[in-house]
Amino acid sequence: MQAAKKGFLNVIYGILGQVITIVLGIVIPRLVLVSYGSEINGLLNSVSQIFVYFGLLEAGVGMASLQALYVPISKDDKKSINGIMVATHNFYKKAGYVYVAAVLGLAFIYPLCVKMSCSYWLVAGVILFGGLGNSINFLYQGKYKILMQAEGYSYIITNITTLIGVISSCAKVILLLIGFDVLAVQFSFFVISILQMIIYAVYVKKKYKWIDFTTEPNDIAIKQKNSTLIHQIAAMVFNNTDVLLLTFLTQDLKIVSIYTMYNMIVTMLINMIQQVEGGFSFKLGQIYNTDFEQYKRLHEIFQNIYLILIFTAMSCVYIVITPFMRLYTAGIDDINYLDRWYPLLFTLWPLLVYGRAAENNVISFAGHFKQTQWRAVMEVVINLSVSVVCILKFGIYGALFGTIVASLYRTNDVIIYAYKYLLKKSPIGLYAKWGVCLGIYGLIVKFSDYDNVWITNYFYLVGFAAIVGTICLLIYSIVQIIIDPKTFCYIKEIMKVYLENRKMKSKKSNENV
Repeated sequence: MQAAKKGFLNVIYGILGQVITIVLGIVIPRLVLVSYGSEINGLLNSVSQIFVYFGLLEAGVGMASLQALYVPISKDDKKSINGIMVATHNFYKKAGYVYVAAVLGLAFIYPLCVKMSCSYWLVAGVILFGGLGNSINFLYQGKYKILMQAEGYSYIITNITTLIGVISSCAKVILLLIGFDVLAVQFSFFVISILQMIIYAVYVKKKYKWIDFTTEPNDIAIKQKNSTLIHQIAAMVFNNTDVLLLTFLTQDLKIVSIYTMYNMIVTMLINMIQQVEGGFSFKLGQIYNTDFEQYKRLHEIFQNIYLILIFTAMSCVYIVITPFMRLYTAGIDDINYLDRWYPLLFTLWPLLVYGRAAENNVISFAGHFKQTQWRAVMEVVINLSVSVVCILKFGIYGALFGTIVASLYRTNDVIIYAYKYLLKKSPIGLYAKWGVCLGIYGLIVKFSDYDNVWITNYFYLVGFAAIVGTICLLIYSIVQIIIDPKTFCYIKEIMKVYLENRKMKSKKSNENV
């Protein structure tokens, strides 16, 4: 019951947070475009992607610590938890100093590598204030976030992040409307990052008084950090390489602006879907290590849910993204943001990458990081090779070609590995689900009007998107129920037990009163 409650809170607050983030994420870039132009917008997005790479300094230990914490948390073994936390703390402390040094180096080197009309020192200042705010995560709050995730308190992290995001966005809007330059906007982000650290400090002091950083560090528990590091390097390179390649191969930040605007919409929807995955992953990780038979049944449930959600979201995005971009970039005439093939290419790769979420999870829960690291590296090699060659000739198309080709390889590889070595059964049933979903998506692409020129305002757009999303959700859900009725019967059983427990708990509470 407690785990289910945490899971639902994680999902509900996660989705609510993403809705707020989406609204703010749509408003701010529009103001940036209008106030500063596509060049500054491209600069901010390019620098943000580089900071994502800097995040590799914590890669490996975060995933390894999360995996190591599942078992002691399920047993309430605080001594073991303390040992893992101390080892994690020591790593983050060292990484924090390296991060600060990396930000300082980037601030002085980056302005020399990109052609821009603004001054050297403005670009350097933007990088400094943006990067030093992120460094706080390494020096203080990163280790606590991992513990909170493992315990199922992701919704607390989400609520803090949402609050800080709202405050930061409000500050940006005010500064933009008043007429301050981009450097002042970045400085506001740095100041608000300090506020976030204070909020975490208050929460941790109240919630985790029992944590003792004088405990002997359990470095063995996070021994897989090097293998998980390779996985996370591969994932970050794969997810963020397009912007950097477009930046340095085309030397045109306006093209980067186009890519990031489309990618922004896709990423927002993906982040919302990931709230469902992340909401219950803490319990799935614990169950995998304590009751594998139960985990296999739950795996089928979440596999179906992920497929339904990602295909619904991307089908909807394909139909509404062009009219949205037409409205969103109205009045921006320094480059054309509309293209016939962008909706297809920007929605195809997320289907391949995030449709395999359940299989990625089982590999992570099993701790098969070392066994699969070369496979993750191969995905990156394919992506970079195809992207570099194709960007030089096709621009944005080329970057997306590389991502799609690499995703085709890796998705099949992940599915085959998970089923052969971990779930110990044939993946034919899953491929059947994939085939039907891709068939429906193909019909939507073929027969829908991607342009939808009749949508002339945001009211029409939101209403149309809601209708399309609902229809797609029903279609994909019905098809999955037909293909896999056994799993959906199991969902009904779980919900029945959950509701009965809630009813009994409520009855006992009334009797006590």
